[in-house]
Amino acid sequence: MAVMVRSNSELANDETWNEWSDQLAGMFFDEDTQQNKDDDLLNALFVVKKSDRFAEKAGTFGSLGNFAEKTEGQDSAEDTFEQGYFNILQHSTFTKDVVMSREWAEDAQVEMMAQRAKSMVRAYKRSRAQFASDLLTGGDSATITYEGKTYSTKGGDNVPIFSSAHPLKTATTLSGGTTVQATECNVFTNPVASAQILNRYANIMRNYKDDRGHVLGLLADTIVIPGNAYYLEDLIKKIIGSDGEVGNDYNDINTQRGKWKLVVDHLWTPTIADQTAAPCIIMSSEANKDFLGSTFWNRVDLDIKSEIKTSSRNLLYNGYSRWSAGFYNWRHVIMAGSSAGGAQTLT
Repeated sequence: MAVMVRSNSELANDETWNEWSDQLAGMFFDEDTQQNKDDDLLNALFVVKKSDRFAEKAGTFGSLGNFAEKTEGQDSAEDTFEQGYFNILQHSTFTKDVVMSREWAEDAQVEMMAQRAKSMVRAYKRSRAQFASDLLTGGDSATITYEGKTYSTKGGDNVPIFSSAHPLKTATTLSGGTTVQATECNVFTNPVASAQILNRYANIMRNYKDDRGHVLGLLADTIVIPGNAYYLEDLIKKIIGSDGEVGNDYNDINTQRGKWKLVVDHLWTPTIADQTAAPCIIMSSEANKDFLGSTFWNRVDLDIKSEIKTSSRNLLYNGYSRWSAGFYNWRHVIMAGSSAGGAQTLT
């Protein structure tokens, strides 16, 4: 990020605050350069990009058809991309005020002022990660609520990012001439309770089709779990790190060893009645980048401006930012252990 700190002319002429303004600005800048767990989480879950428009539009395309033999001397058959579903993410404005007490400045309470300055930047980073986490982990519902406002979890196909009925754009004509709209599912009730079920979810993702009906062969490589799923965290670490198969005394190799990255989402803390049935998200990090599946747009990085409140002589810092987040594709993620209505159960 690149935080911007501004001061008004009143501050520059105030003897009390003038001596502290540069030091406080330095604290903002210093905290901005520190990579923390919220930055790491956001970058693990979403593709983070910079925007210079009021909104960003993107979507999916089906692949080209297969190469086919042609008759000698004849023209090749023309082919076109099948346009899929498009989504528009419009940026919103997010702000926060922080007050520095006049008495702190008079008494040289450096630690108190430093804490407030650093907390402004930390809150900004946490807010972006929380917004993104809420959108993704709440994606088996049509909307989520963040700080009292409602946001859609739907992609361009007009269903939530986790749905049992993602429609493919190209309809399929059956042998009898009937046209049907094929759908695919990426939300299941089965929790990840073993290496076998984890491998099955990876196989499901591998066989997802694009909007033209061609199998994509995606590689699932990331598991996102809630911060309070202690049983699942322990199990996943065993599954992805053990040489032998976990949970039995057979002399079998562990087929999942070294294939996965574990992401513990510390901002995702659902109510887990049964720790052995905790939800998690299976993801392909490569597909996420290629498809702009889960995308976070930075429109305006943290912009901090100060003013002195006449009635209190306190120094007020206002933090201003704009961002958006959402989904252009769904094929890069699967939710397992979901309790949402409509979630399918694997047999």
